Amino acid sequence: MVKVLSPVAPTEIPDSIQAIIFARTHAKEEKDFPLADKLRLDAEKLGYVINDKTGGEQEVLKIGDRDSKPLKNFLILFGSGEIAPTSVDIYRSTFLSLGKRDITISLVTTPAGFQPNVQAVYEEIKAFLLASLPDFNLNINLVPVNTRAEADKPSYLDQIKNSDVIFLGPGSPTYGIKQLKNTKTLQTIIEQVKKGSTLILASAATITFSKHALPVYEIYKVGEDLHWVEGLDLYREIWESVTIIPHFNNREGGLGLDTSYCYIGKDRATKLISQLPADSKVVGVDEHTSLIIDLSTREQIIKGKGTVHLVR
Repeated sequence: MVKVLSPVAPTEIPDSIQAIIFARTHAKEEKDFPLADKLRLDAEKLGYVINDKTGGEQEVLKIGDRDSKPLKNFLILFGSGEIAPTSVDIYRSTFLSLGKRDITISLVTTPAGFQPNVQAVYEEIKAFLLASLPDFNLNINLVPVNTRAEADKPSYLDQIKNSDVIFLGPGSPTYGIKQLKNTKTLQTIIEQVKKGSTLILASAATITFSKHALPVYEIYKVGEDLHWVEGLDLYREIWESVTIIPHFNNREGGLGLDTSYCYIGKDRATKLISQLPADSKVVGVDEHTSLIIDLSTREQIIKGKGTVHLVR
């Protein structure tokens, strides 16, 4: 556990700690040092450290910085590999830029909400973050918004509102769209990012929040005609209107099947992209690669094994 101590201004010291300081000062004057030590421990149990300074003054420090606002916020788009070893540096460097060590993260499960193992999928992400980032105090909550009914549940909205980081990842892009469109969860995510939270999207989620969403399962697995689905267009609210294609350089199909362009293949993807309005911006993100956007400065950084492609 990383112990972070933040100075507290005299006017902001809680009454309970003020009372301990007064009692401790009296105990020291009476040379009752065991009582003074006990009172100091009492303060620590309440989340505060009392330090003795020269001249008899006492400095108060708050344990942890969970209540402080992040210094910066980002939009991070993973083409894939959000829990691969290559992602650890991406998380660490971004979290360091937040300027705090006590970080609350909400893992919103919506894209995989149709899967029987949805909780296990996101528990694995939670376990990875906790194991990979021991130099932070991570408070990670699963927010099981798996249906439209759950997308307006007040307790889930409160969890998102109290987050420094919001994460959505693997699953089905179109399922995510159906469950989140015009919901309080979607609006809360947008509002929270505008207030300073960092948004991390991986794989399916990068498509869900695009202007135009690629219906991967419907085309690749079901065999439907080439088409686009109207995405949630969240990027327009916090960055710019864009369509994201993750898994851009996928090679799972080997020599016999082109699975690039998120399993659709270049030929079909070219036809699909030609269907879009002329002013549509399309960006491809390679596997085990992330595009990191500083939402204050609009600076963009690419990290990982691959690169990012301006397709159109």
